[in-house]
Amino acid sequence: MMAKHTPAPYRPRSVYGYALYIGSNMVFFLYLVWAVVPDQFLHEKLGLTYWPLKYWAIALPIWVLTAVATFIFVIYPAMNMVMTPDIDDMRTIKDEYSLVQNGYVPGGIPPVSDIPIADVCRKLYLKPHINGYDNR
Repeated sequence: MMAKHTPAPYRPRSVYGYALYIGSNMVFFLYLVWAVVPDQFLHEKLGLTYWPLKYWAIALPIWVLTAVATFIFVIYPAMNMVMTPDIDDMRTIKDEYSLVQNGYVPGGIPPVSDIPIADVCRKLYLKPHINGYDNR
C-alpha cells in the first residue's frame, strides 16, 4: 500500500505509533529504575551488575536540553540569517513569485499585487512638501 499524504491514521501508521508508544514507555520505565533504585538492590536482588553511573541519569537530560536550547536560540536563527539575502540584493525586491500590478479600475479594489519598492519608500520616507508629493 502506498503511503497516503494525510494526517488521518491508517493501518501502518497506527501500528508504528503503537509500537513507538510502548517502546518509549518501556525506555522511560528503565530510565526511572536506573535513576531511582539503589545499585545494591539492582546487583543483589536482580543480579544486574553493570549500569552506568547515576551521574548520567541527571547529566544526560541536562546535556540534551542544553543542546536543544542552543539549537533553538543560536543555531536556528543563525541559519536563517545566513539564508536571508542582503538588504541591497535584488532578490529582496523582486523574485519569481512577485506579482506585478497589470491593470487598475478607477474606484474599484486594486488586484492583488506586490507594491513596488519606490512606492513604499515614497510613502514611508518622503516628506509631503518635497517635489509636491502628497504623503497621505
